Amino acid sequence: MIDPLPHRALYHMQILKSGGDIADIEGEMAFEWQDSCDGWSVTQRSQMDFLYASGDAAKVGWSLTSWESKDGKRYRFVSRELTNGELISEFRGDADLSKNGGEARYNKPDAHQTALPAGALFPTQHSLKLIDLAMKGTPMLWAEVFDGSDKDGLFAVSAAITPLSDAERKEADQRPQLKGVPGWHVSLAFYPPEGQAAEPEHEQTIQLYANGVVDRMVLDYGEFSILGTLSKIETLPKPNC
Repeated sequence: MIDPLPHRALYHMQILKSGGDIADIEGEMAFEWQDSCDGWSVTQRSQMDFLYASGDAAKVGWSLTSWESKDGKRYRFVSRELTNGELISEFRGDADLSKNGGEARYNKPDAHQTALPAGALFPTQHSLKLIDLAMKGTPMLWAEVFDGSDKDGLFAVSAAITPLSDAERKEADQRPQLKGVPGWHVSLAFYPPEGQAAEPEHEQTIQLYANGVVDRMVLDYGEFSILGTLSKIETLPKPNC
């Protein structure tokens, strides 16, 4: 398996399909994946301008900062959502997992616990498992994932993995970080915990590479969808552990 590449990536986000109350969307998303010796430190931030069918507009910001141990057993998180610069929600806490399940402990906005089922994964371990299965030619993964992005933070994810086309492969080779690195389309459908709903709450399709880099994504929320394309990528130094 190829080692994850510590990197900082910037994506241009734009409307792909408008509908419902959404007329237009444009903005940026930043993603940073750093090796912190005993774990992975990941930061995701987005800032997007929403134009509504009514003519109203809003600046919507979201961030998730997390640390995850490399053995996949410990996790810390801070998630924030802002509208027009005003904090709408914030979730903060930590979690742990064992072979029998685990527990997430929130301390903000209020103290509460979420039970985590046996076999659950934290986000980086989920990404690494997807890559491992893709390298082995396994086309599917069903997993429950905890990221702390809302009051429960737990969701079920169905993933389908398919190869890139030759044209997509050649395009990726233009970037030094992706040249010669295997890559795949990964279609992700997100459900409530235990997958009890017939339809996913939302879906994503990403172009994922064996070193953990994503160079294209589509975020599908049903009535509207957003396209994200990689506009800049920077390799980060590995620590001297």
